[in-house]
Parts: sequence; C-alpha cells; structure tokens
Amino acid sequence: MSQPPPLTPASVVWLRREGGVAHFPGLARPRCIRCARVSEAQRDELWRLLSCAEAGAGLEEGPGADRRRFCLSVEDASGTTLWGLTVAEETVPPALIEWWRRADDEAKNEGDP
Repeated sequence: MSQPPPLTPASVVWLRREGGVAHFPGLARPRCIRCARVSEAQRDELWRLLSCAEAGAGLEEGPGADRRRFCLSVEDASGTTLWGLTVAEETVPPALIEWWRRADDEAKNEGDP
C-alpha cells in the first residue's frame, strides 16, 4: 500500500462508512472535506491521520459481515481519485472519525455534501 498524496488546497478527501449489522443511510452517506476550507495545519493533521489509517490497514482482524469499514479517498480538483483505502473501523484513528463527524455537520450547515 502507499501513503496518501500530500493534501493541497485543491484536494478533496472523501470518508464513507459502510457495513455493520444495520444500514443507516445517514451514516452511509459519503462525507467530503474540501481542503481549501481548512488551514495548512489542519491539512497536515488530516494527512497524518490518513497515513495512520493506511499503516493500520494490515492489522485488522478476519472478515465479518457485520463489521463496519471506512472507505477513504483523496481526489484532485478535477475529481480524479489519487488514493483510496478501505479499512476496518477499529483501525481508524479516533481523530479521523471525529473529522468524519465534523464533515457531516459542515455538510448539513452549508448544504454542501
């Protein structure tokens, strides 16, 4: 696996949660973080968290139909996917899950997915 590309103001990070025993559309909806809306320090933190998720990808336990996963991706300004990763939820850094939650709040407040 490879590390995520450096995040620039043109980068868009997508976070999607899937799987689990029950399907909740609100939790499954992809969330987007437009890097132009965050500071350079926040982009650095986000990149570090994506790298940590990538590093933990090999640590997940065996497959299970009821396990939740996070699908993470980075796109450029044109929508081209530069990097992607699917990992078990338990290997995702808690701070990245917090970014996922805040991205949802931002989308609700601004009407921008």
